[in-house]
Amino acid sequence: MNNQYKEILGSWLAAIGTISSAIGSTPSHFTTSDLRNNLDLWGNVLQATGNALGADGQREVSLEKLGNKIQSVGNITVISGMISNFEKETEQH
Repeated sequence: MNNQYKEILGSWLAAIGTISSAIGSTPSHFTTSDLRNNLDLWGNVLQATGNALGADGQREVSLEKLGNKIQSVGNITVISGMISNFEKETEQH
């Protein structure tokens, strides 16, 4: 895939993920808690993927590339926190 296309696709994925995560983070009487959690989770997955693609599409080392990598790692950290069951683990110990 062309590097320019990687950056464009990555930007779109990150934008869609941001919107999805924002909708999932907004309290609403019209959506269930499970739906909001899923939107937030998949939004972070899309953001992480988009930022990783954006970083991969940049040829030279730059602050933009570093920023995309940091954002991607941050989203992965959020994802791991969402899918890990820390509450049950802490109750057992």
